[in-house]
Amino acid sequence: MSFPKRRPFALTLLCLTMVLGFTAAAYAAAEGDVLPALKLVNVASDATDDVATLVKGGVGAISYMQTSCAACRKELMALKDLQAKYPELKVVAISVDSGNPARVARYREHFGFEFPFLHDPDFKTPELFGFSFTPALVLVGKDGKIALLKGGYRPGDEVALDQTILELTSK
Repeated sequence: MSFPKRRPFALTLLCLTMVLGFTAAAYAAAEGDVLPALKLVNVASDATDDVATLVKGGVGAISYMQTSCAACRKELMALKDLQAKYPELKVVAISVDSGNPARVARYREHFGFEFPFLHDPDFKTPELFGFSFTPALVLVGKDGKIALLKGGYRPGDEVALDQTILELTSK
């Protein structure tokens, strides 16, 4: 049995892709690491904002979301309520919608979110944390270090988030 001449090239390409994929995942930020640099366009102002600057001086909650994701909306609503309870909580939403940022701005306005919404249409920054889906949440302590990496959202998660944020604001 002989293989077509392209088969070794395809097999080599597949192996290389797998190795590079695993290597990239091995370098994902972890809890205890300093928040990596994230500079993205703000959908309200079209200015480029630095996430670390937006959360500096408080406890940061960075939520990766999509406008079509119901679980994302529930997580954002929970963060909105927690921000009202904890004034030190600085929430930043990062939309990974591939569409027009104006749609994200309308979503922000429709649901009455006052925290910044940034746009990452190429889904580049979630991968820095090992995320491959939404919603995904990064909590950052006052020291600028990642305190929690959490993928997904289920009803009741806000109780655990409340406790974690309470602990982080007390430090």
